[in-house]
Amino acid sequence: MRPELTAVVLAGGPGRRLGGGKPWRTLGGRRLVDLALDRARELCPQVLVAAADCADFADLPCPVVADRWPGQGPLAALVTVFLDTPATSVLLLPVDAPLMRPALLRRILELSDGQKAVCCQGPGGMEPLMAWYSRECLACAQKLVQDGERRPHRLLRQVGAYTMSREEVALVDPDDLSFINVNFPQDLERAERIAAERGLFDTPEGA
Repeated sequence: MRPELTAVVLAGGPGRRLGGGKPWRTLGGRRLVDLALDRARELCPQVLVAAADCADFADLPCPVVADRWPGQGPLAALVTVFLDTPATSVLLLPVDAPLMRPALLRRILELSDGQKAVCCQGPGGMEPLMAWYSRECLACAQKLVQDGERRPHRLLRQVGAYTMSREEVALVDPDDLSFINVNFPQDLERAERIAAERGLFDTPEGA
């Protein structure tokens, strides 16, 4: 593990399409936030959660950082982490992608040498919330937030991020399991079914 690396689980969204309380929804008998934290701990020596309200996550065994701009999206959360923690680089992980493959996340980190940011192409395009960012991105990210930007896509383009191609992604996650987002009740049912069929949580890495 790289000692300067911090994994940040993004758990600030309201999850309205799922009926609210997204981080506490369960898959395989475990909360989504706990599954994300387990994945983060496999890869990073420091792990924290970025949320709108720290009190909501008081039971978690890790630090929780309160977003300086609650409700303003993941780009603001990234800026908050760099401003309010000593992290020199950050691996962002969404709380609502419970089938993230460790091999994909490791590959993102392997590609980070000499880069300002690394992301990957999912089935729907660039995935900025499953990505690595260096502190060198902070000034650009702050400017974007001040200009009202909410999403990290523009940041990735402006810093010249390395983007894993679909072909590169297929080598480590051929079935695109990492990109199954739980936004609606039927998404959670689908993820539950896939996890059970493949025994994804039967081993520590869920590989």
